[in-house]
Amino acid sequence: MTLLYPRLLPAATEEAFNRLHEQPRRSLRKLASTSLAQAVFTATGGQRVTQERLADLRTSLLHEAEEAGMPASLSIEQLTSFDRRVARRLHEEAEMAPGEASQPQVWAYLALVLLPDVCAWRFGPREGTFVADRFKGTDLTRHTLARLWTRAHVLRDPTEDDPYALLDVLGEADLDQVMARRDAVAGTPALVRAVVRCYRDDAVDGSWAARAVLRESLKRLLRMSAFIDYDGLSAGQLTAIVLETRAETRKVIASSARE
Repeated sequence: MTLLYPRLLPAATEEAFNRLHEQPRRSLRKLASTSLAQAVFTATGGQRVTQERLADLRTSLLHEAEEAGMPASLSIEQLTSFDRRVARRLHEEAEMAPGEASQPQVWAYLALVLLPDVCAWRFGPREGTFVADRFKGTDLTRHTLARLWTRAHVLRDPTEDDPYALLDVLGEADLDQVMARRDAVAGTPALVRAVVRCYRDDAVDGSWAARAVLRESLKRLLRMSAFIDYDGLSAGQLTAIVLETRAETRKVIASSARE
């Protein structure tokens, strides 16, 4: 049965976001709660998640934050590792349906009520002000937790020994390049998995060229979406297209380098 998650009402979202600015970094966990007082659930479609389950999810993600070294500031490499672990745990343990995950107010609740400390440690204030998109769910591609859930949902591959192994393949910048092409590329999870898997397995590029091949091949795949229905292709067909596109991209890059 689908689990329904609490949705933080707009007025409560603003209040909770403003409260973030009133606490020093090491005291933010005082704001964390499993309270449902200012939240609502959709009327139908599943079973409401319990406060006990919310508490378990908080404990799990807080553990990841503390293991990473938070609330201390972390390096880019440490933050990348943290994001990968949280993406895996969040997707695996929340058992959230895509319909629930598409609701901004669900993510507002998770970031501002259940895990305000973890989210604020991950994306601290800029010049004393937190970035609203990281907490409110106004842009799910930038939300602290929603973006990680989406990555795990898209990249999860049950055919791998570790279903979440593809999360570890690309760095933050390269993964953003893939996910930013949401309509044409990221809108077809099987294509995203093919792109990432081929990047991992088609290892004939030097490290200097790997990113260029990835980014240029993504541009080609985007242009091809005008006349190819990626959703209608099998995993094998998608892999073949990606490999062919990468090969053609290499030729273009090599030719340009010789000129």
